[in-house]
Amino acid sequence: YSHYLDFPTVNLSESGDTSEMMLDRFNRDVAPFHLQYLLIMGGTNSLRAGVPAEKVIADLREMGVKAERHGIVPIYLTLPAINPENIEKAFAEPTDPDWRESFAEVNAFIRSQRHIDTAALFDEEKDLPTEMALDGIHGDWQMKQMMAGAINKSMKDIINDAGVKGNGGR
Repeated sequence: YSHYLDFPTVNLSESGDTSEMMLDRFNRDVAPFHLQYLLIMGGTNSLRAGVPAEKVIADLREMGVKAERHGIVPIYLTLPAINPENIEKAFAEPTDPDWRESFAEVNAFIRSQRHIDTAALFDEEKDLPTEMALDGIHGDWQMKQMMAGAINKSMKDIINDAGVKGNGGR
């Protein structure tokens, strides 16, 4: 996403992470950067593997608490739909049949926090179109560009609402 964002970023994501793995990496991988803002998008791998939404929500909530303890403003990103058929083809991994309900529950939590609604860019009632993510989960350039557009549009308001001065986004 950093190529499409209007502000400098440090990409701390690791493909394949579960929400628990993200939380476990926080002190090692996030805290040392002394960030102003942290875009948190996680839980897709957990939910598609059948981890209960409550567990993912607890992990996301704790990441936000840790961020705030470090003086970082947490900003959650909603989870766009996935395409289980494409995931199966690309990774030979099944997707939990109740993934859509779990995503809805996690997104409801995220929407109750400081957030950017990246999932709303796509039809949440349908599987993610193949042209957005060939492997069914990792956005191709067009999806990343669309999501970055939503992030760019929202960041100024979030920065103002957070009452934080600075160059934003990091």
